[in-house]
Amino acid sequence: MKRILSSLATALSFSALSFTAMAPSHAATPDVRMYRLDCGHMTLGDKSVMSDEGLYKGQSYDIVMSCYLIKHGDDWLLWDAGLPKKYLNGPLTEGSFTTKLDRTIVDQIGELGLRPADIKYVAVSHAHFDHAGQVDDFPNATLIVQRADLEAMADTKKASAHYIDASLFGTHVAGQRLTRVKVVDGDVDLFGDGTLKTIATPGHTPGSMALLVDLKHAGRYVLSGDQWHFTENHQRHQVPTWNYDHAQTISSGKKLDAVIASTHATLVIQHEPADNRKLPTLPGFLD
Repeated sequence: MKRILSSLATALSFSALSFTAMAPSHAATPDVRMYRLDCGHMTLGDKSVMSDEGLYKGQSYDIVMSCYLIKHGDDWLLWDAGLPKKYLNGPLTEGSFTTKLDRTIVDQIGELGLRPADIKYVAVSHAHFDHAGQVDDFPNATLIVQRADLEAMADTKKASAHYIDASLFGTHVAGQRLTRVKVVDGDVDLFGDGTLKTIATPGHTPGSMALLVDLKHAGRYVLSGDQWHFTENHQRHQVPTWNYDHAQTISSGKKLDAVIASTHATLVIQHEPADNRKLPTLPGFLD
């Protein structure tokens, strides 16, 4: 762990970790497809953990872990990497959470004839175990992560208290620097063509982000990371008890709502079963 944190600190000093390399030069906008992957499910035995204002006491709720495979021209990008593979042995009960992983990401992309080496980018909405648990299965992919989450890992005590875990990204650390990593700062047009844009939403973690996907036929979609966990949580602007910063979470929610309104995007709350049931199942996709 100390080696990983040292590597993170060293890597963040390199100005070469910019995002200009991904932007095409004078290229036509490529076709974009989006697939939804099943990356686990969880029963919240104590739903009140989703409200630092004390709502939902005595309630439970079932949520899903979702990942999204996006084809951008000839390149494949994975948005979030789901639960760690230990949950294949579940359901495992930890505290008030009961968690299960039915299939790995590698198994699912195999339905499309893809192997781990075919995935060029893995972007994580934030550094929590249920969004980055299978990053190590794509050691040759370029990891896309917000600088603020990487910096937060250096404060091990505070990071641990908020479930921010540097060890999830072990295969992308070598020697005294990060390898195959693109660090993003804030809102970034990933390919320079408007099809995939990160939206910085600090609060859940310091470097939480959402993704705005512009599809030619299906329209725009916002994959909201963990800005919200279920529909009512969004409607009532509730903040989970373990969030890094309450005020930032509220501010980021307003920002993301404004983006959704201005772009007429469809919101996909990544943990909300109802939202994900509206998306095609493999091998189906939106384009």
